This record gives sequence, structure tokens and C-alpha cells, in this order.
Amino acid sequence: MLDAAQILNEAYERARREYSGAIGQRRADLVTPALVLDADAAQRNIDHMATELTRIGGATIRPHFKTHKSPDLARRQVQAGAGGLSMATVWEAAILAAAGMDDLFVVNTVAHPAKIRVLAELARDHRILVAVDEAANAEAHSATAVRAGSTVGIMVEVDTGMDRCGVDTAQDALALARHVTDLPGLRFDGITGYEGHCSLTFDNVLRHQRQREAMNFFTSVAELLESHGIPCPIRSAGGIATWNWTAAFPGMTEIQAGTYVVMDNFHGRMVPGFEHSLTIAATVISRQSGKVIVDAGNKSVADPADVTMVGHDHKVLRFDEEHGIFDAAGGSPLRVGDPVGLVPGYSPSTVNWYDAYHVVQGDIVVDIWPVIPRGPGHHGIADPG
Repeated sequence: MLDAAQILNEAYERARREYSGAIGQRRADLVTPALVLDADAAQRNIDHMATELTRIGGATIRPHFKTHKSPDLARRQVQAGAGGLSMATVWEAAILAAAGMDDLFVVNTVAHPAKIRVLAELARDHRILVAVDEAANAEAHSATAVRAGSTVGIMVEVDTGMDRCGVDTAQDALALARHVTDLPGLRFDGITGYEGHCSLTFDNVLRHQRQREAMNFFTSVAELLESHGIPCPIRSAGGIATWNWTAAFPGMTEIQAGTYVVMDNFHGRMVPGFEHSLTIAATVISRQSGKVIVDAGNKSVADPADVTMVGHDHKVLRFDEEHGIFDAAGGSPLRVGDPVGLVPGYSPSTVNWYDAYHVVQGDIVVDIWPVIPRGPGHHGIADPG
């Protein structure tokens, strides 16, 4: 494995070299589009989640790094009591390990040999967990971990209704867990599932009903394993749309919610109590034909149909690649050159398009934080040989 610490350091140096001129500027003066993070609002979101989980008294949180891809925010989450971190990719795990963090769970099945090798090498010095849903994949992790001289934690993934990865039945989970416990270089740590299908249900009552069905099945799998003598210490699930219900569900040990730190409009309509700490700074570039048109299009803000403009009730007409087009047929005080803030429809994909956060306190940029790793590439972390 190549040096992830060097890649991390270079990312910080590059972000500050390219954007440090913005430090000390007002938010309204930023060159746009720009990814803006209100550090105080993000911290309030982190603290609110920690307080609520303490009040609920159930599961802890292993927040999902994919939401923000920021080691700085991840460090704040850990300092607030997060029990490890979850992430979508091997490269995110490597970056977090290089940033000094531990107890890292890749909440995904991993198949490419180079990626399996990176996990095994990381596991020499860190607690690394990864999802598995078939025996052959577990065997690949086992063989690679043995060669690396490490132990990789295995979480059997259970499909709780997302209809994606994961074993379909409790008996399948039991058979796979038994197999994992017999393989060298592996440690069976528990089960994972994601009731993400519930987040597509905006009605609270129906979403809660579907969440209960998912968690009843999920926890029954853990009970079956333990009844057959296989300890299941970790039962990990729970996205942001169901975080409080899953955290309080009997038998659950941790949730993987992530969007709460920055929040977006897609999740915000279902999950009250968290602030929009993430916005996109944009500039009005046209006021023709009863419209307000800004310089942030669908290459700058994800889920554009759900985008809102801070302080202005202009509905989205459409987003083109470099144009955000809002309805202003009823008039608007905005003029060409005016700064505006946009709240993303969906935050993880929005963040993935940017190199760096412009971190603000009040209206002043106080720091630049890199977004790393962004995109699907391995950024030189893996040697394909």
C-alpha cells in the first residue's frame, strides 16, 4: 500500500495553497460556486446527536464518513463520543487511518484484490471491519489477511429491505457466520444492515412501520446466531431518516447515520432538529425572463429539484450543468452580481464534487478543509500490482 499519510498531507497543502486567499473574507465575497461549511452549526449538530443518543440510552453512533469526506469533521464526531467511524470505500478508511483514527468499518462488500489487500494491510495497526455476504468473499479476505499477518473484522451483511447487498435469510446469515468463525485471519464481529428503503418513505407513520419490520428481522438474525453459540457483539444499522427509532430499538448496538452533521433538504423534511450547516455559495448571473439564474448548476449541487435558496422563496425551475434557474415571475430583490446561498438537495453527492470546504464562523472564512478522498478513484493509495 502506498503512503496514505503523504496523500492526506498533500491534500491539506494543496487545498490551502489554492484556496487560502479566501481566509478572512466574508462569505458573500467568495468566488463561486464554493462549498461552505458553518463550523459552529456543524458542531451544534454533532453535539445535538450526542445529547439525544445519551437521552435515548440505546445504541451508540458510528457516523458515516461518506457524507462529508472531511477528517476534520470526523475528528469532531469522535471527540463527541462516536464509537468508531463507518465509510463507504476502502480509500476513505485508508485516509482516516492516516489521520490517526481507528475502529473503521467499511460498510460495503469489497471484491477487488487490491482493495482487499489495502484493508488487510490497514488491519495490522488498526481495528478494521468490512461487510461480507458470501463465503467465497470471506475466504478472499481470510487468505489476504493471513498473508499480511493481520486480523480483519467481518460483519455479515443482512438485507433488511434495501434489496441490495446482504444475505436474504437468517439461516444464510448463520451459515456464513459459522464459516467466518472457522477462517484464519478473520474475526466475526457481528451483523450490519441498512434500512435505506425507509428513507424513501416521507410519511412518518409508514416509515416507522417499515423501520420496525426491518429491525425486527435484523435483530432476529442476531438472536439466531447467539442461540447457536455465535456471539454477535455488534448490530449496526440505521441511516439518518430512521436514526432515533433504530437507536432505541431493543438489541441494536450502533447506528450509522451521517447526514446529520451537514443536513440537506432531502433528509431535512424527515429529520427535524438539525441545522443546514452546508451551503453552496453562488452568484446571480442573469435576471432575464422572470428568472433568477445563478452560477451553480447540476455539476455543483446534487438533487437540484430539492435545492432551496437561503432567504428567498424562489422555486427551482430547472438546473442545467452550470446554471441554476429559479422562478422569479413574481419579482425578486436579487440583481446580477448578488451573492446567494443554496442548500443542497442531497449532501454526500454535493460534497463529492468539491476539493475543499470554505469553513466559516459567522460570515467570515476562518479555514480551508480538504474534501478527501473525493470521487471513486484510489488516489494512488493502492498499488495495482
